Amino acid sequence: MKDHLVTLIEAKLGWGNGDTWSNKDFEELSERILKQTNKRLSVTTLKRIWGRAEWVANPSAATMDILSEFLGFENWRDFVSAHKEEPTEQKVLEKPKPRKTWTIVLAVAIVGSFFGFYWNTTTEKNEQNTVYKAEDFLFKSRTISQGIPNSVVFEYHASLAKENAKIEIQQDWDRNKRMRIDKRDTVATSIYYHPGFFKSKLVVDDTIIKENDVFITTDNWLGMIERDSVPIYLTTKEIYADSLLGINHETVTAYNLDARTSNVVVSLYQVKDFGDLYTKDFEMSTEVKNDFDEGISACQNVRLFILYDGGAIGIPLAKKGCSSDLTLMTMERFVDGKKNDLSGFGVDFNDYVNLRCISKNQKLEIFIDNKSIYQMNVPEPAQKIKGVSIHFEGAGSVKTFEFKRDEEIIYKSGF
Repeated sequence: MKDHLVTLIEAKLGWGNGDTWSNKDFEELSERILKQTNKRLSVTTLKRIWGRAEWVANPSAATMDILSEFLGFENWRDFVSAHKEEPTEQKVLEKPKPRKTWTIVLAVAIVGSFFGFYWNTTTEKNEQNTVYKAEDFLFKSRTISQGIPNSVVFEYHASLAKENAKIEIQQDWDRNKRMRIDKRDTVATSIYYHPGFFKSKLVVDDTIIKENDVFITTDNWLGMIERDSVPIYLTTKEIYADSLLGINHETVTAYNLDARTSNVVVSLYQVKDFGDLYTKDFEMSTEVKNDFDEGISACQNVRLFILYDGGAIGIPLAKKGCSSDLTLMTMERFVDGKKNDLSGFGVDFNDYVNLRCISKNQKLEIFIDNKSIYQMNVPEPAQKIKGVSIHFEGAGSVKTFEFKRDEEIIYKSGF
């Protein structure tokens, strides 16, 4: 739908395809948007929308609202409602391989508001009829260094694509994080600002041709304050104190942010090779606490993600009374707190909350303070666990964290 909006703006301007625009053209567009809407979008933001600069986050709702208003719509929702299309599927011929039965998701890149962990999976209508063979293309990647941020070098061969084909590299699950590439080139680079396990994609005319794994690890626990653009990375001294791992409100305010009046998400990541640890047989236990309950952060939201090869399990916690706004991410689906009773995930953060997950016999059971709260299916085949991320609204801390397999401690954090 974003591409459709871009096409309509190009038609309105009459300047031809945005791929040919100069920096001056984007400056002129910025001025025209300001004149018509009384709202300014930077040249960099516009270039990202047009795929002419690298994405570091989803376009914000405000950005999409302004572009929609420039086209005469009230907001982005009004534009989407007026241009709904039935998605079509285009097949790619490739060698047979085991079919995954769950959606490939990895919600570790926190963008927008705290509740923006989930994304729109609607695909846009593809009017191209060319069917490409995956074996006719090359796509692989390698990281430049250890840690975050990290540049990734993509090597590709797409010379068999049509002459006018739109060829892109997509960083992960988020189709907004695409960059245009030239079929005549063979190398492209991209920066990743979050650790995690990502399925990068070679995309031709909005059809995914090939995928490649990008695994970006952390040296140890990594703390950051999430932002729409580049996150604020915190030092070891800022996240370790008094035998705890955490990010307090004083640290947040030191960066001129106030969780009482603005939406602030602080995050802790541990992404690494845990060895022989798989989704079918593991136990995770931790003690967590949201340490801030003032202003708009009164619900004290916490979300913990267990990251595995191809997806994540997302467990929400919040103050009792806020469970309606929660969403649980299982390995197969999303469970909406507005349509399901997730009141068991409402907790009292006056003390640390014990959260435990046990996976056995294709079932994963979630316990909160030793009480069974929820069970979910664990599909076959088993997937390797790649890491964990914990996200707090405002501020929060972790007292203990541990991974086990068959009562054997695989990983234990000592703070």
